[in-house]
Amino acid sequence: MKNILEEVSTLAQTAHIDLPPLLQALYRDGLTSYGKDRADWQANWEHYLQESPPALASSYDFEWLDAEAIAETIKGWLHPESQNGRSFFPFAQSGAGDVFCLTTHEDEHEGECVVVYIWHDSDAHTIEAFSFADFIYSRLVTAMTDMSHLLDDLSSAANARLCLLADIRRSSAYLPADDATRLQAYLERPVIEAEVNYGRHTERVPCLITDDDYKLLMQGRRASVDWPVHIVARWDIQRP
Repeated sequence: MKNILEEVSTLAQTAHIDLPPLLQALYRDGLTSYGKDRADWQANWEHYLQESPPALASSYDFEWLDAEAIAETIKGWLHPESQNGRSFFPFAQSGAGDVFCLTTHEDEHEGECVVVYIWHDSDAHTIEAFSFADFIYSRLVTAMTDMSHLLDDLSSAANARLCLLADIRRSSAYLPADDATRLQAYLERPVIEAEVNYGRHTERVPCLITDDDYKLLMQGRRASVDWPVHIVARWDIQRP
């Protein structure tokens, strides 16, 4: 029986996408899986989240796709024949069905992939990061600025902090040493509160870092930018 790294490597090769070594390592070491199986995750999810979470478990609205879902997303939506010759490797999704993908980018070195976020019902797509390592790093930094979404499941800021710290420890081990050191410097931080603006109203949210900390950690990184590429909607794909 193939393991997930073998399965996704075959899918990526078929899509003409080179999987970044960091992503390969996450697949190899089981950091994109939710427990041993569905029953195990349902029975022990709280333990996993606070002790040994999947990578980016602390990140807002992010869920890894398994090999079957990746294959179906490519075959049923994001394949070159339906997307003007462009290839994608979808590796995660939001709760609404929007997807995080690897794809090539004309402004980067030949063959190098960027991480894009593709909406299922809008053309407001974005380049989330210009390398997969930067994607993991920036998602962890952003999670440190607002842990409120973790309260839905983990009930307290203290438990949310445990999830975030476990995620930083596990995920940062795969990052370049300098990035890992920057993140791990905040592991002893207590929970604080900060104001976040949501349109016309402001909320106070639990977090580990201030806005100044965020700017310092993200210094030199390219921020998420609009990606003005038309993606044919899933429901408009012509079926053979």
